[in-house]
Amino acid sequence: MIEFNQTEPAEYVAYFRVSTRKQGDSQLGLEAQRAYIDHFYQGKNIIDRFTDVRSGKDISGRPQLQAAMALCKLRKATLVVAKVDRLSRDTEQALWIYRELETRLESCDVPNLDKFTLTLFMAIADRERELGGIRTKAAMQVKVERDGEWRVGSEAFYSGEASRLGTAEVRRIARSNTNSRQAMAQIRHLRSQGHDYASIARQLNADGFRAPRGGEYATVQVRRLWHRIMETESSTQ
Repeated sequence: MIEFNQTEPAEYVAYFRVSTRKQGDSQLGLEAQRAYIDHFYQGKNIIDRFTDVRSGKDISGRPQLQAAMALCKLRKATLVVAKVDRLSRDTEQALWIYRELETRLESCDVPNLDKFTLTLFMAIADRERELGGIRTKAAMQVKVERDGEWRVGSEAFYSGEASRLGTAEVRRIARSNTNSRQAMAQIRHLRSQGHDYASIARQLNADGFRAPRGGEYATVQVRRLWHRIMETESSTQ
């Protein structure tokens, strides 16, 4: 009688990560990761699931990842993640995990994961984070401009951010910047003569000045600009 060797079904360990406690409590991002795993590994033998609420910068501070890796080593199981950037934000750390698990690592967004594709996708994720930082910085600059200050920094032009905003938008910001600086000079002059914020707002509107968003100046905007003037002068003393 011929006996056939029956191999045990492959075992998998799922790992999830969210960056902040708020995301962890609200399930923001976590449910999406679970949905990825449930979809791509439907019918697979997932023996356990681990979740960290930690930044992806340093794997030493993620106890659930350590536990997941330990279980994978013990059971010769494969670690699975929804997206490769949930594993780590550092390419070297991701490769270290890959080696520690003896290549038993899979990601839903990277089919046929190997050392080359892992390195490539980690580099892409790093680039996306860099661009995200540029976009955030540009948005913060726009917010400052709306409060009466704006400086189109060289970073916006050399990074290509000016192209994203559009030439017309950059020109509008530049015009608003000039208008705001002239208004600030007028505010400083009128304050030195003892005028209050309300009378200064009326004078600015009478002189044809426009607030950063294009409307008339209000008392609160004049007060805000005056405080910025004082902060700027105190920082240069």
